[in-house]
Formats: sequence, C-alpha cells, structure tokens
Amino acid sequence: MLVEAGPGGPNPDVPADIGAWLDSWPVPFPSREAAAAFLGGGPVGAGWAAGLEERADGWWPRFDRDVMVRSLAENARRSFRDEWGQVVCPTLVVPAQSSFIPAREADEMLRQRPDTLALSIPGTGHDLHLEQPGILHAALAEFLQNSPEEERDHSKAARRARLAAS
Repeated sequence: MLVEAGPGGPNPDVPADIGAWLDSWPVPFPSREAAAAFLGGGPVGAGWAAGLEERADGWWPRFDRDVMVRSLAENARRSFRDEWGQVVCPTLVVPAQSSFIPAREADEMLRQRPDTLALSIPGTGHDLHLEQPGILHAALAEFLQNSPEEERDHSKAARRARLAAS
C-alpha cells in the first residue's frame, strides 16, 4: 500500500524544504492546542500535535529534526521506478485528491503496473491519513479482504521464509 507516495524522481530540494518547514515551528509550543492551530488546525493539526511530547518548558516534537531530514535524503536522490516495476504483490495506491504526486506520475505508475488498484479520497490533501482515517482504514480492509487467497498465501509464505532466514 502506498499512501500519498510514488516512485518519484530525483528531487534534491526535498530535505532542505522539509528542514525549513520544521525550522519554522515555534518550539516549544505553549500547549497542544496552540501546536494544532499552528500545524493547520482541524484533524491534520490535531494529528501532528498528537506526535508532540510535553516537557517542562512546553510541547516538542518526539523526533530529532536532523534525523528526520536525513531519513528523507535517500528518497530524494533518485527514482524508484525500476523497483516499482518489480513489485509483484497486490498493491493499493491512495493518492490524495490534492496530491503531491503529479497526475502524470500516477498515470505512469498504473501504466507500469496495470493490476494496481488506485483510490483517491475526495477532499483530502497530503495528510489524508489524518483527514479521513476511517475511509482509509475501510479501503485498506476491503483491499485486504478482496485480495485473491493465493496472493495472501504467497505473501504469508514469503513472510515466513524471510523470518526463517533471519
């Protein structure tokens, strides 16, 4: 399952852009409510604010900013289109209605793997898992329930083989 993600292409500005966004956070936040308002309000702001931890001087991210930015660097260096084309298991792709994924990239993903199921959730942006968690959960549950049994058995066998090898 890919939610608001794709194989992309080189985009070296992503780590710096996200780093600048994280640097714009006025931490510590005086309250979780203030953080939610700053982070967009509504379910998106509340979702981001839920990831903060309270310390003596206010509310802080639970993650290290530099580690977060470095973790994005590999994804920004190159395209993963070749790897996408090699995926053989059933796949659900869920772009947002106002997606970061360009329409031509989504179209190419489906052209490259025509058995992929794509579902866009109306009225959502990049944080669709925060905006419409119930709809996303229902879509995933239905996708898993309707996956062919032989595919589920193959996935279970592959998972057991990986566990046995480790």
